[in-house]
Amino acid sequence: MSADVGERAPDFALPSDSWDEKISLKSYVDTGPVVLFFYPGDWSSVCTDQLSRVQAEISRFEEKGARVLAISADTPWSHRAWAEEQGIEFPLLSDLEREAVDSYGVRHENGYPERAYFVIDREGVIRAKQIEASTKDQPDVEAVLEDLEKAL
Repeated sequence: MSADVGERAPDFALPSDSWDEKISLKSYVDTGPVVLFFYPGDWSSVCTDQLSRVQAEISRFEEKGARVLAISADTPWSHRAWAEEQGIEFPLLSDLEREAVDSYGVRHENGYPERAYFVIDREGVIRAKQIEASTKDQPDVEAVLEDLEKAL
């Protein structure tokens, strides 16, 4: 299954930096657009570079009224430690069962999430998506912001 532009974004409720706190897409979409990133895993150099760039530009997302979420298959403990070390302040969500990964159609053949992003408007509709050709590639933050601007 794959989530495509123009379709309703599949909802999810996933743990963030603890097993007790779950964040749903619906709760974020209700307050404005969401940029949803999928990434292979915490602690890798490419993922660290990518999400550090997003964090460095977080105010530009916020200026457009958008919130950022990122999903990998790592544990909440890993997310918390990695986020603290890297200074990442937006939620990192743990999809151990790959339910969101599968509902968005971004499972790599080796089981981890592809590197991808989805721009979801406040009605919960996907307005833009990009799945990188390789997990070594990463989306350009400027391109993500342009897709967000077009979705507003």
